[in-house]
Amino acid sequence: MSINRDSIIKEIQRVARDKNKNQLAKSEFITETGISNWQIYQLFDGWREACELAGLDPHYQNVAIDDNALFEEMYRVFSEQPAICTRTRFGKLAKYSVDTYKKRFGQWQQVLSAFKKWIDDRGIEFPYYDDLTSSLKPRTKNTIGLKDHQSSDVRFWQGKGKTVYGSVLSFRGLQHEPINEQGVVFLFGMVCHELGFIVEAIKTGYPDCKAKRRVNKPRDLWEEVTIEFEFNSRNFKEHGHNPEHCDVIVCWKHDWLECPIEVLELSSAIKSLPPKL
Repeated sequence: MSINRDSIIKEIQRVARDKNKNQLAKSEFITETGISNWQIYQLFDGWREACELAGLDPHYQNVAIDDNALFEEMYRVFSEQPAICTRTRFGKLAKYSVDTYKKRFGQWQQVLSAFKKWIDDRGIEFPYYDDLTSSLKPRTKNTIGLKDHQSSDVRFWQGKGKTVYGSVLSFRGLQHEPINEQGVVFLFGMVCHELGFIVEAIKTGYPDCKAKRRVNKPRDLWEEVTIEFEFNSRNFKEHGHNPEHCDVIVCWKHDWLECPIEVLELSSAIKSLPPKL
């Protein structure tokens, strides 16, 4: 297949139709077609432009979203529930991810506080305003209110120096979200072939991994690729790595929007994969 703007647009439409989706993540598209990130950016200003030209709703990963849009979505989700739902349930029901809110406003309690201020500033009627206000009040160390099950950020438990875990993920053999680079390496090993990669070697020096990536699915053609594992993509910059020696950053969270090389954000990529084999 000749790779040009029209052929990529047609492939986006085909993959979206096959998956019955109006929104398509770039990682899903690359896995299904073998068309590379480099080819997309050679022909389009970005993945969002390609999706819009294909008639799909824009994919909001790494696109700045207006605060009002974020809070309007919170209002919609909460109002459709019998109470202020937990952070985990909100993440399943909302158009935007919980991490989008946390990157903008901080931890979940701070997100709720910002949401309350948005309501107050606009004089909006909110059906669970009293519950929202109550959930933001400081709590004493040894008391648990009757409605504490509605908040996922109970803060009075004191750590005892034991093993710390990420949020519950329940993805195949991984019970919790990664909280460090080692978790990213483990998760990538679980799903790399489904994402179009085969690993040749893992090493301790930079870059971390030598692999091959499928670049043509119908002909089963593979291309060499070097990978650096990071928990957050910004860690790549903080570690002082030379981007000329790496093709792809594999991370749990992509928080470096000006990154000069391709990033595979696993927290987004695994959403297109079945949670159980």
